[in-house]
Amino acid sequence: MIDRAVTVGRRTLMGGAAAIAVGARGARAADMLVAATFPGTWNDAHKAILVPAFHAATGADVTLTIMLATDEVAKLVASKGATPPFDVAIMDEGPLLDAVAKGVIAPYPVEKSKNYSQLLPVFQDKWGPKISLQAIGIGYNPKKIKTPPTSWNDLLNPAYKGRVGLTALNSTLGMAFMVDLARVNGGGEDNIEPAFVALKKMLPLVGAVSANLGAHAALFQQEEIDIAPQNFNFVQTLKAKGVDIEFAKLESGTPAWRTSLHIVEGAQKPDLALTYIDTAISAPIQTAMQRVPYEIIPTNGQVPLEGQVTKVLAATQADLAKFVYFDWAKINEQRGAWIDRFNREIKV
Repeated sequence: MIDRAVTVGRRTLMGGAAAIAVGARGARAADMLVAATFPGTWNDAHKAILVPAFHAATGADVTLTIMLATDEVAKLVASKGATPPFDVAIMDEGPLLDAVAKGVIAPYPVEKSKNYSQLLPVFQDKWGPKISLQAIGIGYNPKKIKTPPTSWNDLLNPAYKGRVGLTALNSTLGMAFMVDLARVNGGGEDNIEPAFVALKKMLPLVGAVSANLGAHAALFQQEEIDIAPQNFNFVQTLKAKGVDIEFAKLESGTPAWRTSLHIVEGAQKPDLALTYIDTAISAPIQTAMQRVPYEIIPTNGQVPLEGQVTKVLAATQADLAKFVYFDWAKINEQRGAWIDRFNREIKV
């Protein structure tokens, strides 16, 4: 059974939240901000680009806490009425709805933000700006797989036995893959059964299931898998590190969701949190994060698309609207039950 761990054949690599420790939360300096970040590309880009720019602008330091959005919500709910574990949250669309419903993030003070008005309207949100768009497809090793895949159902190819990778449903990548797998097989948010049917057929081919995005990327780096659902910008980051991996766009459409930053309700450093987020949506930072090796899609209207984004996904910002988006309110109604079922039934 997958129990929030990364199963690699017979080995298990423990997943879960990790932190870049710069100081204990309870004893941090007055100019210390604690911000959540996602594992993998997001953490790398925030550490290399966003944090130094924020420090240069404010003199404040940052502790980056690496955590999936669902875990962020759980920790914030657990800390209600006390000091929250971080000042800035990073969310995908599904967990964001939970965070809003549970009252753990604060409305974003748009009137105090210097760069919020530069965001395209579709990326503006009263709870916090959308800082990027996550697009997913199939990551694959071109040295092992000569014909680029075009469909989720290509993961059922018997030639890939033991080389297919999946990620658990506690990540947005895992959940989006699951819903889109259902969609291309006649289901969707209202009917997930086709996805479980397809997964059970796929199971004999699966060599590993990862607990989070950082561990999922490591499976490619360690050559434990050759093909798997993967985020576009994670593939680009791995390529820049010399990993044999390419991104295949799906013929059925590109599944996508928006990622946002938020000031936590009861944040100890709300002014610093605002500056941190405002820095993240500024044109210079979004321009830098779009470039190699991160390839993070910008949401600031002053930043034109460039690089692999335009070659693989979309020529202009307008093309982003053609991606496949999901009804996360519907997904959230069944999310917990789907995760429990996945953990019970999907084994390697």
